[in-house]
This record gives sequence, C-alpha cells and structure tokens, in this order.
Amino acid sequence: MTLTPATEDEPISAAPRAPLGAGAMPEHTTLRLVHDLPKDLAPAQDQRRRIAFVLQGGGSVAAPQVGMLRALTEAGIVPDIVVGSSSGALNAVAYASDPTLGGVDRLEELWLSLRRKHVAPLSARIVLAALAGRNDALLANRALREVLRLASVPSDLADCTIPAYVVATDLEDGVPVILSRGSTVDALLASSAFPGLYPPVQVAGRQLIDGGVCADIPILQAELLGASVSFVLSAAVADKPDAIPHGPIALMYRALGQLLDAASRRDLALAAGVVHEMPASVTHAMTPLDFRETRALIESGYQLATQWLATHHVAAHA
Repeated sequence: MTLTPATEDEPISAAPRAPLGAGAMPEHTTLRLVHDLPKDLAPAQDQRRRIAFVLQGGGSVAAPQVGMLRALTEAGIVPDIVVGSSSGALNAVAYASDPTLGGVDRLEELWLSLRRKHVAPLSARIVLAALAGRNDALLANRALREVLRLASVPSDLADCTIPAYVVATDLEDGVPVILSRGSTVDALLASSAFPGLYPPVQVAGRQLIDGGVCADIPILQAELLGASVSFVLSAAVADKPDAIPHGPIALMYRALGQLLDAASRRDLALAAGVVHEMPASVTHAMTPLDFRETRALIESGYQLATQWLATHHVAAHA
C-alpha cells in the first residue's frame, strides 16, 4: 500500500502498521490523507475491537441507511468511527454529530424534506455552457451546498461526537482522499461531486470528486483507520436490475453503477476484518435524484436491519 499526504510531498508513513485484526492492506492500494491519522486511532495503542459503520454512496437511494442507523442505535451498537462516501458521507457525518435516536430523527426529517429541486435545480444557461465546454458540470452545487449548510452537522468535521471520515476522489489521479477535519460542507460537497453532474470541489489545494468513484463502499479505508469490525450500510438496489433505463442521466447512472458494484465486491472480498453487510432495500428509482420513495426506503431499511439484527444476534460490542 502507498500512503501519501494531500498537502505535503513527504509520505505520512512509508510502511504503516495494519489495523488490529485487519491484516495488511492490499499492496495495490493507494490512499491520500489530508491529515495525519489521529493518535487515538493508532492500532498499537488499543487492543479492543474497533467498530466502524461504513456507508455506501448512491444519491437518493442512500435513504435506507437512515432506517439502518435507527435499528443499530436501538440495538445499542455504537461505532468507534464512521466512514462514508457521497450521500453515505452525509448520513455518516449527521449520525456522528448526534449518535442518538433524536439525531436519527433529525436526519430522517432532512431526507423527507428533499426533492430533486433542492439538490439539482436545472439551469438552461449552465447546461448549455457545460455542453459547450465552458462549465465542468451540468449542475451548479449552490443548492446542494445550502441543503448541507442547513443540515444538523458541525461546521468542522473534527467536532463530530464520533470521529467521522469522508471519502472523496482526487481528480488528478483517482486516489482516495480521506477528509477528517476542516469545513464539513466542503468535504460533503466534494464527496458528492458526481462527475459531470456536479463540479469538482477544491479542498487542501486538490480538485476532488465523488468518493464513490474510488470507494463506493469504503471498507478498506475503514480498516486502514483501525476498524476490525465493520457494519456496511448499503444503498438500495434496483428492483429490476435487467431493465434498460432511458434518458442520459439514468443511462450514465446505470453504467457507472455497474462499474462501482464490481469494485465494491472486490473491496469487500479484500477486507481482512469482520464485515457485517446489512441487507439492502429495493428501489424503483432509475436515477440518484429521484426522492419519491424516500419514506418507503427509510422504513424498509429499518425493517430489514431490525430483522437482520434479531436473527444474527450481534452484540453491542460486535
């Protein structure tokens, strides 16, 4: 594995020790950290099992994670860290800010209030400029920035109650970037900057895009951060995976989804620690901007997670 910092030229660690119980990271893995790993995450200093919630990206179909977080909270399972990509990063940070049922209530209220116009308002001027090559994206991120600003998250990522890590992708070389301090809104915008749809976001001097591009399920990043037990909270899956979508965004979303799914399966297979994959909900949505099923997806995520926890008898200490 190669580790390089996001702000300096010197490596943070040429040969980092593997997280407890997680073994060595795959040699081909490259990761860039904006900041050094916190000392309290150093594996050699803590012999107990470290629990992570790992949240997948997916735009509007990440809504079931809200129900999963409720079920896990009711079961008394509290993580040591949370790691998320794209819309999963929003859920991760919101939960880490207030890891209580009240906090989950507020996150659910946010999701139920969302409509496409709140995150992706169309502008003919911006679309035409993008098609002419004068803009880097079809949509501006001003509306999404406002949604994130109003969300119940701290202004600085470091102020979360539970350490939260947001995964983005370095546009220059495709390397995963972990954000753990600084502007929460900028970190979430960067992690949600779906290529072509939203513009890249500059953080620490680097142009960052959607974390799902490099780590849709950031399980390997969670293990690097010290996780030995990971609960994977997936986005919803298509109810008819063989159906051919129509429209440019739907087609782009399907094609990228196929690539990311293959990469996620590979990453999960490479994970060395204990991995609990929560069951995925099913959705009719054909794009990541369709919020019509949000309420049903949250309820489905809750019911599936509750049933899974009851049958798997996972203790609070995992």
